[in-house]
Amino acid sequence: MNHSNFNFYDAFDFDDDTLMFAFQIATAVVTEEESNNQGQRTEYRGSILDHNIVNRNRTEGELRLYNDYFAENPKFIESQFRRRLRMNRRLFLRIANAVEAHNPYFKQRTDALGVLGLSCLQKVTATHKILIYGIPADLTDEYL
Repeated sequence: MNHSNFNFYDAFDFDDDTLMFAFQIATAVVTEEESNNQGQRTEYRGSILDHNIVNRNRTEGELRLYNDYFAENPKFIESQFRRRLRMNRRLFLRIANAVEAHNPYFKQRTDALGVLGLSCLQKVTATHKILIYGIPADLTDEYL
């Protein structure tokens, strides 16, 4: 094999159907988990005493993610996007839009205090990295 012409990431070039199947599985797991937790009440209502709140700068992370990958002139070019997320940007956005339309979990919402939660792009990017790299959710913090 001529290694100079071999692109490692092309070995993982999945077709649209395979990627959609992977995201369907991910959304099915989220939906099942949500339905299993429905109706369960927690012991606490409202604020928890001595609860340490960490400001994760979600809005700043969303802006950084958008500027790095999805802006009109992104920081990372198409080949870098493909190397990191193993698909082209257009396909990724098609999947993100389909997942957001299919499952309300992926829609950006506000919490009880009116604080904006994670965007669809942040959630789908984290989910996608977990699926393609097989990493724990904690390691997707860079834009979350």
